[in-house]
Parts: sequence; structure tokens; C-alpha cells
Amino acid sequence: MHAMSLQNPDDVFFIGRRVLSLLRDPRSDARRLARLIDHVPPLADTVVERAEVALCGRGRVQSTSSAIALIGFDRLERTVRGYLRAEYARLRAAEERAGEEGLALPAPRPELRYAAM
Repeated sequence: MHAMSLQNPDDVFFIGRRVLSLLRDPRSDARRLARLIDHVPPLADTVVERAEVALCGRGRVQSTSSAIALIGFDRLERTVRGYLRAEYARLRAAEERAGEEGLALPAPRPELRYAAM
């Protein structure tokens, strides 16, 4: 169900911003969004769980694409924004814990980003 998993937190935020921009694109569809979302398995799981809640126990959602079609773009946007906020808070808390313990944080790696995904 999920594509490759991302290791770098910057990649998670890059994918999240890309999904949010595609939500405003009138040519965008559920399959295209699902391909991006599946690169972040916890986000894909959150989207599927949100769709299953919308079904109220009347069935299971088989894919991220069908979950997006079920919940719609507005709920998907709220879900992605909520996930990104929680991920940012989790990273900030980890940075603060590392700072309190005197651990060195890894330096951000400079990379070029390409929007063609």
C-alpha cells in the first residue's frame, strides 16, 4: 500500500507542502495525491483512519486513493495540516530534549528540491 518510506523529516514537510499545493490545483485527483501521501506512511495511515471513521464501521478502506475520494479534499487538507502541525511539535520537543541533555543535533543537509513528483 505504501511507497518508499522517508527518513529525513525535511522530506515529510516537503511532501506535505506539495500535497497542500496540489489540493488547490483543479487538475489534481485522488490518485495523484495518494501517490504523494503514500511516501509518508504515518500520514497515509491517518488519512485511511479518517475515512474509516467517516464510514462509521460499515466497511474498510482499501487504499489511500479511495480514502481521499471518501473524505474529500477539504477534510484531506485539514488532516494533512493537523499531521504536519503534530510532526513539527514532535520535532521541536525532540530538539528541546536534545538541547537539555547536551546532545548535538545533526546539521541539516542541503539538498536541491524538484517539484516534479
